[in-house]
Amino acid sequence: MNRITPTAIDDLKWDLRQRLKLLECTALLNGWVRTQALTESFGISRAQASKDFAVYQALAPDNLIYNRSRKYYEPGERFAARLLSGRTSELLDVLAALPGEDRPVVALAAAGPNVELLRPLERELDLDILRVISAAASNSHRLRVDYQSMRRPHPRPIELSPHTLVYSGFRWHLRAFSHEHGEYRDFVLARMGNAEALPDRPSVPRDDDADWFENVTLRVGVHSDLAPAQQAVIAADYGMIDGERSVTVRRALLPYLLRLMQIEPEREHPDPVIQQIRLLNPEAAVKNGWS
Repeated sequence: MNRITPTAIDDLKWDLRQRLKLLECTALLNGWVRTQALTESFGISRAQASKDFAVYQALAPDNLIYNRSRKYYEPGERFAARLLSGRTSELLDVLAALPGEDRPVVALAAAGPNVELLRPLERELDLDILRVISAAASNSHRLRVDYQSMRRPHPRPIELSPHTLVYSGFRWHLRAFSHEHGEYRDFVLARMGNAEALPDRPSVPRDDDADWFENVTLRVGVHSDLAPAQQAVIAADYGMIDGERSVTVRRALLPYLLRLMQIEPEREHPDPVIQQIRLLNPEAAVKNGWS
């Protein structure tokens, strides 16, 4: 078989490499992929998309199998990601390229600006685990995983009805109904092992997850103890009007947003120079289970 080598990957043109990476990512996350993934995301013709699929299959012949009844490609049993490495930043870049109102600029000129990006330690994803979990969530299949809780010394098997993968700004977790606990909870992806889809077992739909569908509106404002000039510059930095700005979030994601913005009410720093913004309606957080 004509198998891909690191040199062959490196020889791919940049634009083709990006399209193949999206193709692989779509198959990985959804459990299937069609040519529309490329035509709609990159504005290329169906003929070009078909050529891209042919290139990918020549490079990784065991990865995709065509399902004639459903008219899409799905990962084969020996699927192994060849263009994705498992880095969180890489996956986020691919997801950012999906169609939307505010698609990012995909590349700067060769002579880029003098900019330095500071990033935290990369979160590594096990792509084999991610493929099973994401496909189960996309297709509403029940799932069994070995989960390592921080409250127990050893992992143990649990069954979940997953519905959404979430990146909280720090790490990935899975929003799912736990059949053991009888409620929807969040499960950290990095703590999962030996994932197995259970398509023949009944699953719980995400429609019953009230915390997922109910929104909470937070009012975020400049710390009132700052000097007027300091308040003005902070307000401008955050695009605030009259010193505050509202943000709406799913109730299930409320604690992650508070932590990400460092405005958790019980962890507020007493020094306004450090705690430059604060939650103006902390009762909204308390009312929705944050204390």
